[in-house]
Amino acid sequence: MPGGLPRATALENLRLAVTLFLIGVLRGTVVSSRRAHDLTARLAVPRRARALLAGLERKYGGRPVLVRGPSGPTLLVLSRRDVRRVMSDPEDVYVSSALDSGSGVHRLHDTFTAVAREEAASLAGGVVGFDRLNAAWQRVARRCVYGAGAAGDEELSALLAELRREAGRVGFSRGARRRHEILSGRYDARLLDHLRRAEPGSLAGLIASAPLGPELNRLRQAAFWLMGFSVTASGLLQTLALLATHPAQRHTAETDPDYLRACLQEGLRLWPPAPALSWVTTRVTDWYGTAVPAGTTVLVPIGLDQHGDDLPFVPEMWLDGTASDELWATPFGERCKGMKLALLVGTAFLDGMLALARPEAVGRELSPSRPLPSTLNPLRLRVVMLPRTPRKDPA
Repeated sequence: MPGGLPRATALENLRLAVTLFLIGVLRGTVVSSRRAHDLTARLAVPRRARALLAGLERKYGGRPVLVRGPSGPTLLVLSRRDVRRVMSDPEDVYVSSALDSGSGVHRLHDTFTAVAREEAASLAGGVVGFDRLNAAWQRVARRCVYGAGAAGDEELSALLAELRREAGRVGFSRGARRRHEILSGRYDARLLDHLRRAEPGSLAGLIASAPLGPELNRLRQAAFWLMGFSVTASGLLQTLALLATHPAQRHTAETDPDYLRACLQEGLRLWPPAPALSWVTTRVTDWYGTAVPAGTTVLVPIGLDQHGDDLPFVPEMWLDGTASDELWATPFGERCKGMKLALLVGTAFLDGMLALARPEAVGRELSPSRPLPSTLNPLRLRVVMLPRTPRKDPA
């Protein structure tokens, strides 16, 4: 094949629009309705998308393909080789999302894990579904990012969920773009109210003292961290349901925090909360002799190409080094610092639940007697938490 990048044909663009991009539209990228999740499963959209991507990889020799995405020109990455390049490129090649104050964030770890365990206590009994778990987790997210003053601001989380639902539709009509602009304005105004409070012991407090320049940069940082937390809710429930149906792994997770974290990573690997990772280039980049302009979206469809029909639950792969080379199996990659923090806090959240109650699965979505499904609707998962008998102190 000659040098340069191939361009998708009109037919390929259309097929991508109704498979890969349709998942984002129907499922709102991360959060959507039960009916939308069921529809994508019934239409076998994920399987069709995997087949389409595999066909493009064969046709174009694994090179990235320039396609028309909902938000404009998009570089669709198809090979592990190029995924590694994206993951290893200098961070300033892409729109920066991480707070340049890693040591400061590290100092807040103990505070954040304490917040997670405190909020998890509200889930220590009764039936826990997505809505109930998500409500508790969003309180964790708001408290960690903006402090206790934002704990009860449910409208902030609702606006973020609505923005994600609208995100996949932005490129399809002027009306969708206008709705997105209005929602963004409302969301940003609410973020600024919390950000300006700069509550000590929160990420907002760190952002206020970091040399980030204009207020717009601070606003983007705050939005980034909240997003990193918010997308974890489905993975938490999936992991809880897996532990409910795998008692041997649950027993180990109850006493080993590292193993529990591995279970959460595995729950995210099996059924990623987003079908793909995306970044936007900040400067011209060279791909196989083609100059790709700044402002191009780079799309890595990790969630669509990592598993087939037989899904094993293997938390050990995250501890023995097996997963280190499985870039398709890494839900958010090493580049996403927000997701790293969410994994730390999410592990503490699950640990807080397991310390107080034992999970048992409800319904047929996950069953010990059946193989794991290739697609899973987290909005239909339910787990009953059976409170543990408090231990009596020895006389």
